[in-house]
Amino acid sequence: MRLVAALVLVATFSYEVSAAPPDKLYYVGEVKLSAGDGKSMGSQVILLEKTHDRDKMTITERAIVVQPDGKAQEHTMVLTVKDDNTFTLADTAKTTEGTGTLFGPAWKWTYFKGTFKHKNGAVIEDENFMSDDSAITARKKVSGPDGRVIMYMDICLKSVTPKTFEILAAGLLKK
Repeated sequence: MRLVAALVLVATFSYEVSAAPPDKLYYVGEVKLSAGDGKSMGSQVILLEKTHDRDKMTITERAIVVQPDGKAQEHTMVLTVKDDNTFTLADTAKTTEGTGTLFGPAWKWTYFKGTFKHKNGAVIEDENFMSDDSAITARKKVSGPDGRVIMYMDICLKSVTPKTFEILAAGLLKK
């Protein structure tokens, strides 16, 4: 009986030691919007909290987007990563879903490409470049159900400290 208890204790201890805490990264940046014909549609401010959870095989992106009128909206996307570096994406509002592929070393990916569909029929083609943890650039092409390009979103993000993110998010999300 003692042997069984010892084995259970060792197995539990080994799991706890090997379990890695999620990595959290924080960013602030700008989203430049342009129409399908290239004409500027203004820009938005974005805060992004990105959580890499190896144990759950997920990447969670919590974005706070500030519209030109000053109103802030929160959006959360969850990428479920598979062993072959592909992923599925779904947002917590259940409005968008899709698939994609991650490139580079596992959990330090340098690029991803995905195609997502919104429940209104829009298709989002998304490319993200992440050469290191200090910056992210991305381009999203949004097309209507008929395939016509509605807009482009060019995103540039720079890393910030968790405290800076917390202060900015709290200020923006005040009700």
